[in-house]
Amino acid sequence: MSTQNSRKRTLLEGTIHQTHDSEPSVNLPQAMITEILLRLPVKSLLKFRCVSKSWLSLISSPRFIKTHFEISTDNNIYYHNKLIFNSDSAFHILHTCSFYPEIDENPIMDTVPIYNPLSNPQRLVRIVGSCNGLICVVLEPGIVTIFNPTTRKSRKLPISGTSNSHAKEYGFGYDESNDDYKVVEFSWTTLIISAEFENEVKVYSSKTNSWRTINGPAGFVVSDCSVFVNRAIHWKLYPNGNPMDWSIIAFNVTTDRYKMVAKPKYETGLVNSLLVVSAGQLCVSCLYFTHEDIWEMKEYEVEESWTKLVKVPTSLELKMHINTRSFFVSENGDVLLKNGFSIVLYKPLQFHEIHPLNKCIEIDAKGYIFYVATYTESLVFPDFGWELASKSC
Repeated sequence: MSTQNSRKRTLLEGTIHQTHDSEPSVNLPQAMITEILLRLPVKSLLKFRCVSKSWLSLISSPRFIKTHFEISTDNNIYYHNKLIFNSDSAFHILHTCSFYPEIDENPIMDTVPIYNPLSNPQRLVRIVGSCNGLICVVLEPGIVTIFNPTTRKSRKLPISGTSNSHAKEYGFGYDESNDDYKVVEFSWTTLIISAEFENEVKVYSSKTNSWRTINGPAGFVVSDCSVFVNRAIHWKLYPNGNPMDWSIIAFNVTTDRYKMVAKPKYETGLVNSLLVVSAGQLCVSCLYFTHEDIWEMKEYEVEESWTKLVKVPTSLELKMHINTRSFFVSENGDVLLKNGFSIVLYKPLQFHEIHPLNKCIEIDAKGYIFYVATYTESLVFPDFGWELASKSC
């Protein structure tokens, strides 16, 4: 797929002839040019905006940006898919790298540092979530920023006003029906006398560029465990503060309402559980001492549709095993795991000649990984909506 993409870019570059009025003379129909541009990486498109005013207008148009993202998220097109993470080598720096198909060709990859505009070497940047190619990060204590790691454009959100003494967790999602990006901030504190939880939930809306307080669920949500699928942000919830008594709660970004989602009927002996995502479907990772089961909800909100998708053994042939946990499952069942100082691509039951073979590919993260997520490259501008700033070159 990368080779085809390179050929299209070469073909397009070869057809451009600059004229005296700085407008290009192109030997291809306009419709064909548009179709080629729609399938190119974002970084190439950012360069091609400088070809002419007409190309700048085309590439910056909301329709082009939306169509380009829809094509990029096609399950058969992997060169737009990226990993983003940070490590203890530099708390305030985020790194990206590709994971399909280049990961198979070069498992040890150099990452590209992305300096957050609010960067501070003493502060840890938390990756909250990704949506439409935008990443939501939180710079402690409670400074929220939305940025596009491909275009390097960012936007700092107004302060929510919640007390910094409260513990906080976040979620990030997009309300397509209203073209509105939402950030949800959970904060809670434990009352000393009653040992109960005092909650406060605030929701940021890109439409109003402001936060508002809403009623929240009883209990507290689990750190590093939010997933956005089916128009809802999902968290793992401890209603009574008991880790063995957990639930899945979903916040619908259109209605701003909560509902509980049924859990899969997992086996006994569970050590821990996490929420993950697979091809736009909600998944639960159930961790045991000997293995990890990943369940997928095939039909959203239908409890009977929970299906065991893949089993990951704990005996993987890795350099070391440190806090191994899955965070993404691809359409073909490949599993991405965070494993201490590396990111692992686990390919279950790949057939080599006549014998099935489980294969692992490790990416050296150059330090202990704190937060990791996946995203798809896009032109979406963090002023929100589908509009890219039309700046001249």
